[in-house]
Amino acid sequence: MLKGLNLTVVVTGGIAAYKIPDFVRTLIKAGANVRVALTPSAKQFVTPYTFEVLTKYPPLVEGVHNPDTVAHIALADWTDYAIVMPATANTIGKFANGIADNEALSMMLALKSPLLFVPAMNEKMWTNQATQRNVSQLRLDGHIVVEPDTGFLAEGYEGKGRMPAPEAVFQALLVSIAIDKQGQTLDLTGHKLLVSAGGTTEKLDPVRFLTNRSSGKMGLAIANAAALAGGQVTLVRTDHAKNLPVLPGIEVVTVESAQELYDTMHKHVTDKDIVIMSAAVSDYRSAHPADQKMKKDQLSNQDGLTIQLAENPDILASLPKEGHYTVGFAAETQKVIEYGRNKLLKKGVDMIVANDVSDQTIGFNTDDNQVTLITKDSERPLERQSKIGVAVELLARIQDELK
Repeated sequence: MLKGLNLTVVVTGGIAAYKIPDFVRTLIKAGANVRVALTPSAKQFVTPYTFEVLTKYPPLVEGVHNPDTVAHIALADWTDYAIVMPATANTIGKFANGIADNEALSMMLALKSPLLFVPAMNEKMWTNQATQRNVSQLRLDGHIVVEPDTGFLAEGYEGKGRMPAPEAVFQALLVSIAIDKQGQTLDLTGHKLLVSAGGTTEKLDPVRFLTNRSSGKMGLAIANAAALAGGQVTLVRTDHAKNLPVLPGIEVVTVESAQELYDTMHKHVTDKDIVIMSAAVSDYRSAHPADQKMKKDQLSNQDGLTIQLAENPDILASLPKEGHYTVGFAAETQKVIEYGRNKLLKKGVDMIVANDVSDQTIGFNTDDNQVTLITKDSERPLERQSKIGVAVELLARIQDELK
Protein backbone atom coordinates (compact mmCIF):
# COMPACT_ATOMS: atom_id res chain seq x y z
CA MET A 1 0.00 0.00 0.00
CA LEU A 2 2.95 2.33 0.61
CA LYS A 3 5.10 1.10 -2.25
CA GLY A 4 6.46 4.00 -4.28
CA LEU A 5 4.83 6.73 -2.17
CA ASN A 6 6.88 9.73 -1.05
CA LEU A 7 6.44 10.13 2.71
CA THR A 8 7.86 12.86 4.92
CA VAL A 9 8.13 12.41 8.67
CA VAL A 10 8.25 15.68 10.61
CA VAL A 11 9.97 15.17 13.97
CA THR A 12 9.36 17.71 16.72
CA GLY A 13 10.99 18.25 20.10
CA GLY A 14 9.34 15.66 22.33
CA ILE A 15 10.88 12.83 24.33
CA ALA A 16 9.06 10.30 22.13
CA ALA A 17 11.30 11.38 19.23
CA TYR A 18 13.64 8.52 20.13
CA LYS A 19 11.03 6.11 18.71
CA ILE A 20 10.93 7.72 15.28
CA PRO A 21 13.99 6.11 13.64
CA ASP A 22 12.41 2.67 14.00
CA PHE A 23 9.17 4.03 12.54
CA VAL A 24 11.09 5.42 9.57
CA ARG A 25 12.64 1.97 9.02
CA THR A 26 9.13 0.46 9.05
CA LEU A 27 8.02 2.85 6.32
CA ILE A 28 11.09 2.05 4.22
CA LYS A 29 10.54 -1.70 4.63
CA ALA A 30 6.96 -1.19 3.43
CA GLY A 31 8.31 0.22 0.16
CA ALA A 32 7.91 3.95 0.76
CA ASN A 33 10.42 6.63 -0.18
CA VAL A 34 11.05 8.51 3.06
CA ARG A 35 12.51 11.89 3.95
CA VAL A 36 12.62 13.66 7.29
CA ALA A 37 12.25 17.23 8.56
CA LEU A 38 13.23 18.22 12.11
CA THR A 39 12.23 21.22 14.16
CA PRO A 40 15.18 22.92 15.92
CA SER A 41 14.29 21.39 19.30
CA ALA A 42 14.00 17.87 17.83
CA LYS A 43 17.79 17.81 17.45
CA GLN A 44 18.05 17.67 21.25
CA PHE A 45 16.43 14.21 21.23
CA VAL A 46 17.64 12.56 18.02
CA THR A 47 20.39 13.52 15.58
CA PRO A 48 19.78 14.49 11.96
CA TYR A 49 22.57 12.17 10.89
CA THR A 50 20.58 9.17 12.14
CA PHE A 51 17.84 9.96 9.64
CA GLU A 52 20.31 10.74 6.86
CA VAL A 53 21.77 7.25 7.25
CA LEU A 54 18.34 5.60 7.30
CA THR A 55 16.79 7.52 4.39
CA LYS A 56 19.95 8.08 2.34
CA TYR A 57 19.00 11.75 2.08
CA PRO A 58 19.86 14.80 4.20
CA PRO A 59 16.95 15.79 6.46
CA LEU A 60 15.48 19.28 6.40
CA VAL A 61 16.96 21.04 9.44
CA GLU A 62 17.00 24.69 10.44
CA GLY A 63 20.34 26.35 9.63
CA VAL A 64 21.86 23.28 7.96
CA HIS A 65 22.78 23.23 4.26
CA ASN A 66 20.41 21.20 2.11
CA PRO A 67 21.09 20.10 -1.49
CA ASP A 68 17.72 21.44 -2.68
CA THR A 69 17.24 25.09 -3.58
CA VAL A 70 14.50 26.57 -1.40
CA ALA A 71 14.54 23.30 0.49
CA HIS A 72 11.23 23.56 2.36
CA ILE A 73 9.32 24.12 -0.90
CA ALA A 74 11.21 21.34 -2.69
CA LEU A 75 10.36 18.88 0.09
CA ALA A 76 6.71 19.95 0.13
CA ASP A 77 6.47 19.44 -3.65
CA TRP A 78 8.11 15.99 -3.33
CA THR A 79 5.82 14.77 -0.54
CA ASP A 80 2.68 12.67 -1.13
CA TYR A 81 1.83 12.33 2.57
CA ALA A 82 3.34 13.69 5.77
CA ILE A 83 3.27 12.50 9.37
CA VAL A 84 4.06 14.83 12.27
CA MET A 85 5.28 12.75 15.22
CA PRO A 86 5.64 13.31 18.06
CA ALA A 87 3.50 16.39 17.54
CA THR A 88 4.15 18.71 20.47
CA ALA A 89 1.70 21.32 21.74
CA ASN A 90 4.09 23.98 20.46
CA THR A 91 4.17 22.72 16.86
CA ILE A 92 0.43 22.00 16.83
CA GLY A 93 -0.31 25.51 18.10
CA LYS A 94 1.96 27.20 15.58
CA PHE A 95 0.72 25.25 12.58
CA ALA A 96 -2.95 25.62 13.52
CA ASN A 97 -2.45 29.37 13.53
CA GLY A 98 -0.37 29.59 10.37
CA ILE A 99 2.97 30.33 12.05
CA ALA A 100 6.06 29.15 10.15
CA ASP A 101 9.11 30.19 12.18
CA ASN A 102 11.30 27.22 11.22
CA GLU A 103 12.02 25.15 8.11
CA ALA A 104 9.83 22.20 9.16
CA LEU A 105 6.79 24.40 9.76
CA SER A 106 7.41 26.26 6.50
CA MET A 107 7.42 22.94 4.66
CA MET A 108 4.20 21.89 6.41
CA LEU A 109 2.43 25.09 5.34
CA ALA A 110 3.51 24.52 1.73
CA LEU A 111 2.18 20.96 1.56
CA LYS A 112 -0.52 20.11 -0.97
CA SER A 113 -1.86 17.18 1.03
CA PRO A 114 -3.40 16.81 4.52
CA LEU A 115 -1.10 15.97 7.40
CA LEU A 116 -1.37 13.18 9.94
CA PHE A 117 -0.65 14.52 13.43
CA VAL A 118 0.41 12.16 16.23
CA PRO A 119 0.37 14.26 19.43
CA ALA A 120 2.56 13.41 22.42
CA MET A 121 2.77 15.59 25.52
CA ASN A 122 1.93 15.75 29.20
CA GLU A 123 -1.72 15.06 30.04
CA LYS A 124 -2.20 18.57 31.47
CA MET A 125 -0.91 20.10 28.26
CA TRP A 126 -3.11 17.84 26.12
CA THR A 127 -6.28 18.72 28.04
CA ASN A 128 -5.52 22.44 28.09
CA GLN A 129 -8.24 24.44 26.34
CA ALA A 130 -5.74 26.10 24.02
CA THR A 131 -4.37 22.74 22.85
CA GLN A 132 -7.85 21.33 22.31
CA ARG A 133 -8.84 24.46 20.40
CA ASN A 134 -5.79 24.08 18.15
CA VAL A 135 -6.48 20.37 17.58
CA SER A 136 -10.05 21.20 16.62
CA GLN A 137 -8.72 23.73 14.13
CA LEU A 138 -6.45 21.10 12.57
CA ARG A 139 -9.42 18.81 12.05
CA LEU A 140 -11.56 21.64 10.65
CA ASP A 141 -8.77 22.32 8.17
CA GLY A 142 -8.95 18.73 6.93
CA HIS A 143 -6.00 17.24 8.79
CA ILE A 144 -6.18 13.95 10.71
CA VAL A 145 -5.25 13.81 14.40
CA VAL A 146 -4.57 10.53 16.19
CA GLU A 147 -5.68 10.62 19.81
CA PRO A 148 -2.74 10.19 22.25
CA ASP A 149 -2.53 7.02 24.29
CA THR A 150 -2.96 6.61 28.04
CA GLY A 151 -0.02 5.21 29.99
CA PHE A 152 3.20 5.96 31.82
CA LEU A 153 4.40 9.49 31.00
CA ALA A 154 7.94 10.87 31.05
CA GLU A 155 7.03 12.80 34.21
CA GLY A 156 6.69 9.52 36.09
CA TYR A 157 2.92 9.06 36.39
CA GLU A 158 0.02 7.66 34.40
CA GLY A 159 -1.99 9.90 32.12
CA LYS A 160 -3.28 10.56 28.61
CA GLY A 161 -0.58 12.02 26.40
CA ARG A 162 1.71 9.17 25.36
CA MET A 163 2.52 8.81 21.69
CA PRO A 164 0.65 5.74 20.45
CA ALA A 165 2.68 2.63 19.66
CA PRO A 166 4.41 2.90 16.27
CA GLU A 167 2.37 -0.11 15.07
CA ALA A 168 -0.84 1.81 15.75
CA VAL A 169 0.55 4.93 14.04
CA PHE A 170 1.39 2.80 11.01
CA GLN A 171 -2.23 1.62 10.87
CA ALA A 172 -3.44 5.21 11.20
CA LEU A 173 -1.23 6.21 8.27
CA LEU A 174 -2.64 3.42 6.10
CA VAL A 175 -6.18 4.49 6.99
CA SER A 176 -5.37 8.12 6.24
CA ILE A 177 -4.00 7.20 2.81
CA ALA A 178 -7.01 4.97 2.09
CA ILE A 179 -9.41 7.78 3.03
CA ASP A 180 -7.58 10.16 0.71
CA LYS A 181 -7.58 7.59 -2.10
CA GLN A 182 -11.34 6.96 -2.02
CA GLY A 183 -11.87 10.64 -2.74
CA GLN A 184 -14.60 11.70 -0.34
CA THR A 185 -14.72 12.97 3.19
CA LEU A 186 -15.20 10.22 5.75
CA ASP A 187 -16.65 11.82 8.86
CA LEU A 188 -18.29 9.64 11.50
CA THR A 189 -18.31 12.30 14.19
CA GLY A 190 -21.37 11.81 16.39
CA HIS A 191 -21.81 8.16 15.44
CA LYS A 192 -21.37 5.31 17.91
CA LEU A 193 -20.16 2.04 16.45
CA LEU A 194 -20.06 -1.51 17.80
CA VAL A 195 -17.60 -3.69 15.87
CA SER A 196 -16.74 -7.36 16.42
CA ALA A 197 -13.54 -9.01 15.20
CA GLY A 198 -11.78 -12.37 15.22
CA GLY A 199 -12.74 -16.02 15.43
CA THR A 200 -14.44 -17.44 18.50
CA THR A 201 -13.00 -20.40 20.44
CA GLU A 202 -15.04 -23.26 21.91
CA LYS A 203 -13.38 -25.41 24.57
CA LEU A 204 -13.36 -29.19 24.32
CA ASP A 205 -11.26 -29.49 27.47
CA PRO A 206 -8.73 -27.22 29.23
CA VAL A 207 -6.16 -27.62 26.40
CA ARG A 208 -8.19 -28.32 23.23
CA PHE A 209 -10.74 -26.22 21.39
CA LEU A 210 -12.78 -25.72 18.23
CA THR A 211 -12.19 -22.53 16.24
CA ASN A 212 -11.75 -21.12 12.74
CA ARG A 213 -9.11 -19.33 10.66
CA SER A 214 -10.28 -15.76 11.18
CA SER A 215 -7.43 -13.45 12.28
CA GLY A 216 -9.57 -10.42 13.11
CA LYS A 217 -7.68 -8.16 10.67
CA MET A 218 -10.82 -7.06 8.85
CA GLY A 219 -12.65 -6.10 12.03
CA LEU A 220 -9.61 -4.27 13.41
CA ALA A 221 -9.29 -2.35 10.14
CA ILE A 222 -12.93 -1.27 10.41
CA ALA A 223 -12.57 -0.23 14.07
CA ASN A 224 -9.38 1.75 13.45
CA ALA A 225 -10.76 3.47 10.35
CA ALA A 226 -13.98 4.41 12.13
CA ALA A 227 -12.11 5.83 15.11
CA LEU A 228 -9.77 7.88 12.92
CA ALA A 229 -12.84 9.22 11.08
CA GLY A 230 -14.23 10.57 14.37
CA GLY A 231 -16.53 7.71 15.38
CA GLN A 232 -16.90 6.54 18.97
CA VAL A 233 -15.99 2.86 18.69
CA THR A 234 -16.48 -0.14 20.94
CA LEU A 235 -14.50 -3.13 19.66
CA VAL A 236 -15.41 -6.63 20.81
CA ARG A 237 -12.47 -8.81 19.78
CA THR A 238 -11.63 -12.43 20.35
CA ASP A 239 -8.33 -13.82 21.59
CA HIS A 240 -7.30 -14.34 17.95
CA ALA A 241 -7.18 -10.59 17.45
CA LYS A 242 -5.76 -9.40 20.77
CA ASN A 243 -2.24 -8.77 19.42
CA LEU A 244 -3.35 -6.58 16.50
CA PRO A 245 -2.75 -2.81 16.90
CA VAL A 246 -5.71 -0.77 18.15
CA LEU A 247 -5.87 3.03 17.98
CA PRO A 248 -6.20 4.96 21.25
CA GLY A 249 -9.73 5.98 22.15
CA ILE A 250 -11.31 2.68 21.10
CA GLU A 251 -13.08 0.85 23.91
CA VAL A 252 -11.88 -2.76 23.73
CA VAL A 253 -13.56 -5.84 25.20
CA THR A 254 -11.91 -9.24 24.70
CA VAL A 255 -13.99 -12.42 24.62
CA GLU A 256 -13.37 -16.07 23.82
CA SER A 257 -16.51 -18.09 23.08
CA ALA A 258 -19.59 -17.44 20.96
CA GLN A 259 -21.71 -17.18 24.10
CA GLU A 260 -19.38 -14.53 25.54
CA LEU A 261 -19.53 -12.66 22.25
CA TYR A 262 -23.34 -12.90 22.27
CA ASP A 263 -23.58 -11.54 25.81
CA THR A 264 -21.09 -8.72 25.15
CA MET A 265 -22.66 -7.58 21.88
CA HIS A 266 -26.10 -7.42 23.51
CA LYS A 267 -24.66 -5.53 26.48
CA HIS A 268 -23.09 -2.80 24.33
CA VAL A 269 -25.52 -2.51 21.40
CA THR A 270 -28.17 -0.34 23.05
CA ASP A 271 -26.69 3.12 22.48
CA LYS A 272 -24.97 2.35 19.14
CA ASP A 273 -26.31 3.48 15.77
CA ILE A 274 -23.91 1.42 13.63
CA VAL A 275 -23.26 -2.29 14.31
CA ILE A 276 -20.70 -4.20 12.23
CA MET A 277 -20.49 -7.93 12.94
CA SER A 278 -17.27 -9.07 11.28
CA ALA A 279 -16.30 -11.71 13.86
CA ALA A 280 -16.30 -15.29 12.60
CA VAL A 281 -18.54 -17.12 15.05
CA SER A 282 -18.26 -20.86 15.63
CA ASP A 283 -21.64 -22.36 14.71
CA TYR A 284 -21.24 -25.16 17.23
CA ARG A 285 -19.65 -25.83 20.62
CA SER A 286 -19.04 -28.97 22.61
CA ALA A 287 -22.22 -29.97 24.40
CA HIS A 288 -20.21 -31.35 27.30
CA PRO A 289 -16.73 -29.76 27.56
CA ALA A 290 -14.44 -31.74 29.87
CA ASP A 291 -13.17 -30.20 33.12
CA GLN A 292 -9.89 -32.13 32.84
CA LYS A 293 -7.68 -32.90 29.87
CA MET A 294 -9.09 -35.79 27.86
CA LYS A 295 -6.53 -38.61 27.70
CA LYS A 296 -6.09 -40.20 24.33
CA ASP A 297 -5.74 -43.75 25.65
CA GLN A 298 -9.04 -43.42 27.49
CA LEU A 299 -10.95 -42.05 24.49
CA SER A 300 -9.64 -43.77 21.41
CA ASN A 301 -11.35 -46.78 19.86
CA GLN A 302 -11.61 -48.27 16.41
CA ASP A 303 -14.26 -45.73 15.46
CA GLY A 304 -12.23 -42.69 16.61
CA LEU A 305 -13.44 -39.95 18.92
CA THR A 306 -17.06 -38.78 18.90
CA ILE A 307 -17.88 -35.32 20.21
CA GLN A 308 -21.47 -34.21 20.75
CA LEU A 309 -21.96 -30.64 19.55
CA ALA A 310 -24.55 -28.06 20.53
CA GLU A 311 -25.59 -25.14 18.32
CA ASN A 312 -24.37 -21.69 19.31
CA PRO A 313 -26.75 -18.70 19.39
CA ASP A 314 -27.20 -16.75 16.15
CA ILE A 315 -25.72 -13.43 17.27
CA LEU A 316 -26.33 -11.41 14.11
CA ALA A 317 -29.98 -12.44 13.84
CA SER A 318 -30.58 -11.83 17.54
CA LEU A 319 -29.27 -8.26 17.67
CA PRO A 320 -31.95 -5.53 17.72
CA LYS A 321 -32.31 -3.82 14.34
CA GLU A 322 -34.52 -0.82 15.16
CA GLY A 323 -32.39 2.32 15.36
CA HIS A 324 -29.22 0.50 14.24
CA TYR A 325 -27.59 0.29 10.82
CA THR A 326 -26.45 -3.33 10.97
CA VAL A 327 -23.80 -4.96 8.79
CA GLY A 328 -22.96 -8.66 8.67
CA PHE A 329 -20.24 -10.63 6.89
CA ALA A 330 -20.67 -13.73 4.73
CA ALA A 331 -17.52 -15.78 4.12
CA GLU A 332 -18.47 -18.26 1.41
CA THR A 333 -16.71 -20.77 -0.83
CA GLN A 334 -19.37 -20.94 -3.56
CA LYS A 335 -22.40 -18.98 -4.80
CA VAL A 336 -21.05 -16.00 -2.87
CA ILE A 337 -23.60 -13.42 -4.00
CA GLU A 338 -26.57 -15.78 -3.76
CA TYR A 339 -25.69 -16.97 -0.28
CA GLY A 340 -24.83 -13.43 0.80
CA ARG A 341 -28.23 -12.12 -0.30
CA ASN A 342 -29.96 -15.01 1.44
CA LYS A 343 -28.11 -14.10 4.62
CA LEU A 344 -29.13 -10.45 4.27
CA LEU A 345 -32.81 -11.46 4.26
CA LYS A 346 -32.52 -14.20 6.88
CA LYS A 347 -30.66 -12.07 9.42
CA GLY A 348 -32.70 -8.91 8.78
CA VAL A 349 -29.63 -6.66 8.38
CA ASP A 350 -29.03 -3.57 6.24
CA MET A 351 -25.89 -4.82 4.50
CA ILE A 352 -23.90 -7.99 3.97
CA VAL A 353 -20.21 -7.93 3.08
CA ALA A 354 -19.67 -11.11 1.06
CA ASN A 355 -16.32 -12.58 0.10
CA ASP A 356 -14.96 -15.81 -1.39
CA VAL A 357 -12.72 -17.49 1.19
CA SER A 358 -11.93 -20.35 -1.19
CA ASP A 359 -9.31 -17.95 -2.62
CA GLN A 360 -6.41 -18.42 -0.20
CA THR A 361 -4.88 -15.03 -1.17
CA ILE A 362 -7.76 -13.02 0.30
CA GLY A 363 -9.98 -13.27 3.36
CA PHE A 364 -8.82 -15.31 6.34
CA ASN A 365 -5.34 -14.47 7.69
CA THR A 366 -4.37 -12.21 4.79
CA ASP A 367 -3.84 -8.45 4.51
CA ASP A 368 -6.00 -8.15 1.37
CA ASN A 369 -9.65 -8.75 0.62
CA GLN A 370 -12.10 -8.59 -2.26
CA VAL A 371 -15.74 -8.23 -1.31
CA THR A 372 -19.18 -7.34 -2.59
CA LEU A 373 -21.37 -4.98 -0.56
CA ILE A 374 -24.93 -6.32 -0.73
CA THR A 375 -27.93 -4.25 0.30
CA LYS A 376 -31.64 -4.71 -0.33
CA ASP A 377 -31.46 -2.79 -3.60
CA SER A 378 -27.89 -3.18 -4.81
CA GLU A 379 -24.75 -5.23 -5.15
CA ARG A 380 -21.50 -3.28 -5.23
CA PRO A 381 -18.30 -5.24 -5.90
CA LEU A 382 -15.11 -3.64 -4.55
CA GLU A 383 -11.75 -4.09 -6.21
CA ARG A 384 -9.16 -6.29 -4.58
CA GLN A 385 -7.27 -4.14 -2.08
CA SER A 386 -5.98 -4.03 1.47
CA LYS A 387 -8.45 -4.76 4.25
CA ILE A 388 -7.94 -1.18 5.38
CA GLY A 389 -9.05 0.00 1.95
CA VAL A 390 -12.11 -2.26 2.16
CA ALA A 391 -12.87 -0.89 5.63
CA VAL A 392 -12.75 2.72 4.42
CA GLU A 393 -15.00 2.00 1.40
CA LEU A 394 -17.43 0.09 3.62
CA LEU A 395 -17.65 2.96 6.12
CA ALA A 396 -18.04 5.50 3.31
CA ARG A 397 -20.96 3.46 1.94
CA ILE A 398 -22.56 3.30 5.41
CA GLN A 399 -22.09 7.07 5.72
CA ASP A 400 -23.90 7.54 2.39
CA GLU A 401 -26.70 5.17 3.41
CA LEU A 402 -27.27 7.03 6.66
CA LYS A 403 -27.52 10.34 4.85
